Amino acid sequence: MYTTVKKVSKGLMAAALGLVLVFGGSAFKADSKRVQYTFKYNSANKSKAQVETLSNWIYDPSAAGCNEVQQEACIIHVDQAYVNTSGTPTLDPSLNLVATAFNSSRAYVSSSDDDTMEIENRTAQ
Repeated sequence: MYTTVKKVSKGLMAAALGLVLVFGGSAFKADSKRVQYTFKYNSANKSKAQVETLSNWIYDPSAAGCNEVQQEACIIHVDQAYVNTSGTPTLDPSLNLVATAFNSSRAYVSSSDDDTMEIENRTAQ
């Protein structure tokens, strides 16, 4: 009887371990398939209010060249969940883009509701 219980216990442990591996592995795969869209700031006015204005950000999948110094808005990479994808992609208001003023005429992106957003700010040029 003891050997039968031992065999059943091993079987249940193996099944439980298998389930943990399946669910754990699928969680990592889902994250790696996340789609991000790249937007570049497109306004001469770099005030806090204008940096937070979503229409001042244009979709530019090849945008590059920011140095990530927090002085001026430049490029953001946003998760697909915060992008209107019908036609040319635009930022969805649910993004809630937040800027922080560097001085009275310049601001940089500091956060949003997209906790996976990648921010590239730059020094003034």
